[in-house]
Amino acid sequence: MTSTASMTSMTSTDKAATSRPNILFIQTDQQRTDTLSAYGGSVCRTPYLDELAEESVIFDNAYTSCPVCTPARASIQTGLYPFKHGMQTNGYGMGSMVQELPDTPRLLSRRLEGEEISLGYTGKWHLGTSGPEERYSANNLAYIRFPELTAGIRSLPTDVGYEGDDFGGHGLGGMHYPEFQAYLKERGLEWSLINKVSGHFENHFSAELTTPVEGTVEYYLVDRAIQHIDRFRERGKPFFFSLNFWGPHEPYIAPTKHLDQYRDVEIPPWPNFGDDGIGKPSIHRVKQGSSQWEDFVPHIRHYYAFMSSIDEQIGRLLDFLKARGLYDNTIIVFTADHGESLGIHGGLCDKSFYMYEETCRIPLLVKPAAGMGSPRREARFVGTCDIHATLLDLAGAGEPSAGSDGRSFAPMLQGEAPSDWPDCIVTEGAGLENLMYTQRMLRRGRFKYVFNCGDTDELYDLESDPHELVNLIDDPGSRDDANEMKRALAEWMVRHEDGLLKQFSRLRLVNGMK
Repeated sequence: MTSTASMTSMTSTDKAATSRPNILFIQTDQQRTDTLSAYGGSVCRTPYLDELAEESVIFDNAYTSCPVCTPARASIQTGLYPFKHGMQTNGYGMGSMVQELPDTPRLLSRRLEGEEISLGYTGKWHLGTSGPEERYSANNLAYIRFPELTAGIRSLPTDVGYEGDDFGGHGLGGMHYPEFQAYLKERGLEWSLINKVSGHFENHFSAELTTPVEGTVEYYLVDRAIQHIDRFRERGKPFFFSLNFWGPHEPYIAPTKHLDQYRDVEIPPWPNFGDDGIGKPSIHRVKQGSSQWEDFVPHIRHYYAFMSSIDEQIGRLLDFLKARGLYDNTIIVFTADHGESLGIHGGLCDKSFYMYEETCRIPLLVKPAAGMGSPRREARFVGTCDIHATLLDLAGAGEPSAGSDGRSFAPMLQGEAPSDWPDCIVTEGAGLENLMYTQRMLRRGRFKYVFNCGDTDELYDLESDPHELVNLIDDPGSRDDANEMKRALAEWMVRHEDGLLKQFSRLRLVNGMK
């Protein structure tokens, strides 16, 4: 996979820049773990990430703090669960207490500023300041109806200490920003979509991009990353660079080159597609799409092709690091903000409102710098807030700020871990769009417990039922397991100062223990 450019000799500037490890943080949006062979995927082709995984510590049980973009991304920046940082649903939608990421000393960027590190950012932000195309989005009603609420407020990457690019708001794929449009114009490229497919769920769609690969958003983002990193390396000090793709989140825009790989590939139904929903929370129906598997197949093909396009550009960035002599001394962290559904459990779409593995579990690969660790698999539970703490640790910035919800898993890169590492992980939910809905999901041992306020709780035995088909919450034979998971969640709430503890205790520990 390595280009011939990687054989280029190092300059004196390159050597100076490698005295301390660099950190490259790569984050995708809405990526399922089974898009990677490292997690058992067999259809989606990601050769460059496969190669990276062979050199990495692969975390088998990594979970998002929340299966929604803004909350999860704010947890990366703050080290806090959404119920603490306040961005509990997508920005400028209902349910968020905070619409623009506050610039505080606890931010990842502010903590790293004092470490003599060049800090860079490009790609999706979604932590404030809606982009121009989103002024008319139904998901940003506060911005549209009451613009005075956000007048004078701005929180973009360069406002909180990063150098690089400011792409405010959700981005809706990234192709609408004037910076990208100018990039296309400069290169004589035209954004051209054909064969648009829709109908499986609301206004989500897939399409084939006939523009050359150089005209994809993912190619543009890697170009930006290369330009910034190339500038940083000349300073003779380490860098932290955050590259954030808009894909493979819908709209599923797939270049012809990559879509060709999947046109004739058989896509069998998900093992849980036949779930009839009996015994499951009724709230799941909020994201109910088509009940016909054939309606999802074309979108899954585009989703895989989109991911393959992203993978190719990640490979181009890794080749650049090798060509500049930076690869060996760069820690690479690859992850996603949350997962994707695409028809699971009888046609569920998008995310939020349910806590299935496909949307809550995330890929997490960490390639250590030379001498810092060896490739291996790690089974301990880790989460988004732990990623924040680990990035601080790897950069030499010490412990996370007081009150943070994460701990550094850096020792695990060398096969070590504190004896008191938590035996569980929690994912939070607060709803989406105009529907607020409180959830907590606890993974511990073989079980998953989901507290659904105002609806049916869930209990799954992932050892015997890995596809979460049978809800055991009312099974008499699982009563003790359910009660133990409820107690474990309450203990977690105490440790993390979760304000929901009082209500949860009244609803499930006093009246809900059977």
